[in-house]
Amino acid sequence: MRTEDLANAFKAIVEEAQALQSMDLTEAAQARVKTIISIAKHQNDIRKSAQGSCKAAH
Repeated sequence: MRTEDLANAFKAIVEEAQALQSMDLTEAAQARVKTIISIAKHQNDIRKSAQGSCKAAH
């Protein structure tokens, strides 16, 4: 997949997971939804960053 397509896919995951947050879920399920959102946002940020901008690997 192209980077842009992956970024859009992670954005969609965030949107769907945020919709779940408004539902009456158990505390454990809410925690899992927050984890999904966090991971998807992180991946989306990585996909949108300029190539070579991450200095953690150096």
